[in-house]
Amino acid sequence: MANAAKKHPKNVPGPWYVDLTCIACDTCTDISPEVFGRDGDRKAFVREQRTEDAALFLFAMESCPVEAVGSEE
Repeated sequence: MANAAKKHPKNVPGPWYVDLTCIACDTCTDISPEVFGRDGDRKAFVREQRTEDAALFLFAMESCPVEAVGSEE
């Protein structure tokens, strides 16, 4: 389960986040490159949060092999 206390500092404000346990596997960025970005170490972060993307966030959360994608809701 993602840890809200260890959020990536580049996440935009909102309920969805990627934490610092990300292993840069590209799963979430492959699912939605518009929603998830990569930092200089290729670790993911949430770059955009729109209500209509909730299904993409949920799919990314369920697909992340290290459970680094989470929600505060």
